[in-house]
Amino acid sequence: MSVDSLTSVTETGETDVGSGLPPTTVPSSLADSGPRRSGVTHRLRRVLVRWELRLALVPVVAAVLWSVSLINKDPRTMADLGLLDLLSVGSVVALVLIAVGMLLSLHWNAPEWLLGLHLVTYIALIHGTPAVLYGTLRYSWSYKHVGIVDYILRHGQVDPTIAVGSIYHNWPGFFAGSALLTSAAGQSNALQIATWAPLGFNLMNLILLRYLFRGLTNNKRLIWLGLWMFFIINWVGQDYFSPQAMAYVLYLGCIGLLVRRSVTGPVLAAFVAVVAVVAASHQITPMMLVLAVSAMVVLRRTPGWYLPVLAAAVTVAWAFTAARSYTVPNVYDLVAGLGQPVANASASFDQATITGSQVLVVWGGRSVVLIATLVALWGVWRSWRGRGLRVTAILLMVLPGALVVVTGFGGEVLFRAFLFAAPFLAFLAAAGCLPRDGRGYPIRHLVATVVVTALLLPGFLLAYYGKERQNYFTPAEVQAATWIDDNAPLGSLLVEGSRNYPAQFLNYERFTYVPIDQEDEDSWKPLLADPAGGLREWADNPRYAATYVLITRSQKNAVDSARSLPPGSLDVIENALRRSPDFRVVFDNPDATVFTPSVGTP
Repeated sequence: MSVDSLTSVTETGETDVGSGLPPTTVPSSLADSGPRRSGVTHRLRRVLVRWELRLALVPVVAAVLWSVSLINKDPRTMADLGLLDLLSVGSVVALVLIAVGMLLSLHWNAPEWLLGLHLVTYIALIHGTPAVLYGTLRYSWSYKHVGIVDYILRHGQVDPTIAVGSIYHNWPGFFAGSALLTSAAGQSNALQIATWAPLGFNLMNLILLRYLFRGLTNNKRLIWLGLWMFFIINWVGQDYFSPQAMAYVLYLGCIGLLVRRSVTGPVLAAFVAVVAVVAASHQITPMMLVLAVSAMVVLRRTPGWYLPVLAAAVTVAWAFTAARSYTVPNVYDLVAGLGQPVANASASFDQATITGSQVLVVWGGRSVVLIATLVALWGVWRSWRGRGLRVTAILLMVLPGALVVVTGFGGEVLFRAFLFAAPFLAFLAAAGCLPRDGRGYPIRHLVATVVVTALLLPGFLLAYYGKERQNYFTPAEVQAATWIDDNAPLGSLLVEGSRNYPAQFLNYERFTYVPIDQEDEDSWKPLLADPAGGLREWADNPRYAATYVLITRSQKNAVDSARSLPPGSLDVIENALRRSPDFRVVFDNPDATVFTPSVGTP
C-alpha cells in the first residue's frame, strides 16, 4: 500500500484524499497494536517527519537568499520604485520559494507549525527588512507619534487644549500605552520600539486573524490560505507606529470574540475593555466597530442586543467628555462627509500630481483590490452553489463600504475601508480557491491558487514598497532634526520645505511649524522668486523667539515626487539662502541644512 493512496481524517474533520504527504492523523485501521500495523505506522511517521523537515528548510533557504541579496544595498540609492529598486533576482527567488513552500504545505496538509513557519518568515522579510536596512524609523507620521510619547514621558500627562497635535492629546490611549512600554523598556524615547512596530503589529495581526478565522470555520486549509491571502493583499501600510495599527489589532480580536456567538461574562468584559481602549485611541475604528457589531446583532450573527448600544455609548461618551475640547469645536468637520459617498471616495482617487513610476505604484495597489475582490466574489458564488453561504464573512467584507457614506477621513476613507474589508476578502478569496465541499486540495485548485498568488504578489510589492524613497530618512536627517529640537528656544518658528522628514519627535510643542509646500500658491510663488527676502520677512515676525529653516534630502524627494511645488524648488531655496548674507548655516551635513537669520539670532 502506497502513502499516496491513503485517505486521512484531519484534525478539522475534513477528508483529505491523495494528498501526497503522509496523513497528520494515522488511520484507525493502522493504529491497532500488532507487529505489522505498528511497523507500517512507524514508517508513515518517518516519512511524515522527513517531508516536514524538507518543507521546513524552504523558508530558511528563502530567508538566507533574501538577506544575501540585500547585503551592501544602500537605501539612499532607491529611485522612483522605492525599495523595489534594491531587490534582485535572489529576492524574487526567495519570495517564490516561500509562496511555493506555503502552498505545497497546504496541499499536503502539513501541520500548523510548518504553515506558521512559512508565514512568519514571509512577514519577517517583508516587514522587518526596512528596520534592518534603514537603521532609522521610516515614515514621517511615525516620528510625530513618537513626539506625543515624548511629550507624555516629559510631562506625565497630555494637554487636550494644545495647539499642535491636539487630536492626539484628545485620543491618547495608544500614546499613553506606548509611553508606559517605553518607560518599562528603559528607553529615553520610543524610536527603537517604533522602528520595529510594523513587524510587531503584523505578527499580532497573524495571531488575531487566526483566532478570528477559527471562529468562522474549522477547515485548517481555509484558515491558513485565508491568512496567506491577507498578507499578500494588505498593502495599505497602516501598520506603522500609530493608533490605527493598534486599534486594528483590537478590532480583529473583538470580531473574533463575537463570531463565536457566545457572549459570556468574560467575553462581555473583554468586549467592553476593547471598545474602551479603541474609543480612547482612534476616531474611525470605533465607527467601524459600532457598524460591525450592530450589523452582526441585527442579522443574528451574534447574540446580545446591548452590544452595539454599549459600543456606541462608550465611543460617544469619550468623544464628548475626555475629547470634548477637540470634538465640540470641530464637530462640523467630523460630520462634513456624512451622506457624501461620491465626494468622500473621489478624494482617495485624486492623483493629479502623481507622475512617472508612481502611477505604476498606484495601479499596483488598485490591481490588488480588483483581483482580490473578484476572487472573493467567486468564493461567495461557489459557497452559495455549495449551499454553505458564509454570511458573516460576506457581511464583514461588505460593511466597511458604509464608511464611505459616513466620512471622508482626510481623503483616506477608501484606504481604511479596504483595510477593514481585507481580512474577509482574503477569507472568501481563499474559499474561492478550495473545493466547495472542503475536502482535500486537488491539483487544479492548487494551480488556481498559484495563479492568484502570482497576480496579487507583484501588485502588493509595488503598492507597499513603491513609496519607500519618500518614507526613508537617513541618520543625517535625524541628526539635523535632533539638533533643532535640542537647540531652538521655546516659541521658535520652524520653516520646513515639507513635512516629509523626521519631524516633531522631540520637544515638538516648542515650535510653530510652516511647511512651504503646504502654503497657498500666492504665498510660495513670491517665495521662490526671492527666497531670502521672503523668508527674512517671515522671520521678522516679533511673535517668534527665533526662526529656523530646514531643508532635507527627503523633503526634496517628496516635493519633487508629489509635484507639491515645481521640481527643484527646495534646491532653489537652499542655494539662495547659502548665498544670502541675510542667512547663515547653523547645522549642515550631506542630507540636511539648517539656516537662521544672520541678525537677531540667539
